[in-house]
Amino acid sequence: MKKLSAVLLLLLLLGSVAIWGYRSLFVSAAEANLPGPKSGIVFEVPRGSTLRSTAAQLEARGLIPNAQVLVLYARVFGIDAGIQAGVYAFDATQRPVDILDDLQSGNILDQSVVITVPEGFTKQQIAARLDAAGIVPADEFSAAAHMSSAYRDYAFLSELEDGISLEGFLFPETYRLIPGTLGTDVVRSMLSVFARRTGDELLGSIAAQDRSLREVLTLASIVERESPPEDVHEIAGVFWNRIQRRMRLESDATVNYALGTSNLQPTFADTLVDHPYNTYRFAGLPPGPIGNPGLAAIRGAAEPATHNYLFFLHKPTRETVFSHNFSQHLAAKARYLD
Repeated sequence: MKKLSAVLLLLLLLGSVAIWGYRSLFVSAAEANLPGPKSGIVFEVPRGSTLRSTAAQLEARGLIPNAQVLVLYARVFGIDAGIQAGVYAFDATQRPVDILDDLQSGNILDQSVVITVPEGFTKQQIAARLDAAGIVPADEFSAAAHMSSAYRDYAFLSELEDGISLEGFLFPETYRLIPGTLGTDVVRSMLSVFARRTGDELLGSIAAQDRSLREVLTLASIVERESPPEDVHEIAGVFWNRIQRRMRLESDATVNYALGTSNLQPTFADTLVDHPYNTYRFAGLPPGPIGNPGLAAIRGAAEPATHNYLFFLHKPTRETVFSHNFSQHLAAKARYLD
């Protein structure tokens, strides 16, 4: 009985093709001289769409000659179900049967956008870049970049309480993201890259130290701003030595973070500002990371060099000069910078 029905449908299809002409299925809309677009257009198939409703839209857009013939063809050959939702790129040079094949295989248009997050970027800078690219509104990303139940499956975040900023954990990398992605999904992508790039060995090494991961990332974020890549271990050692001696870090980068500036050197008034991130005024590490460090800076902070230096400066050539005490530091400053 089913076989007979299929035969009857096939005969009906052949009759329909004979009436409407073979062009309805096997010739492109352009060859059929249909009105409408003759160059590539974007065509969206919403979730839950049927082949019938999709075929009607294809005909309305001038991409196929006849929706009924396409639906009938698909039904006869048992391919009338399972079209894939998504955004496609079609044009009038494609035959209706080829368009149907694309709809079934899910040959969707790649709408992803490449976004690069540089090492040291702050959460606000990342939010602005994502917003400008149409990925996610800045305020939505900023709100999502705080610890919540959405990220409890990441073991390295277990020490964080809900509401704590994820600054420092948003790994700098080149991402391929889809416009309209939820803020939490973008954050999860960055956390996944953080886990993959740091790896179990480095995270395990940090966990064995007398410092939390967030403290290491806080130091790493300062090192990221203050150090050339080749000196990250040595400069991390300077800051760690100062912390152990209960000295102020006096990091220009933390003052810039507190004030929202990007000055090469803060003014005297800047160093007096009453802000917890002002390490000219308050000893020890600031309350959290001042940006999102790359892997080299994280390694430097996790494995600081062992030495007795307490000061450093950069020559105009960016070469680092280390000093054991303030007198040596002043002499180096007079020699290389004044």
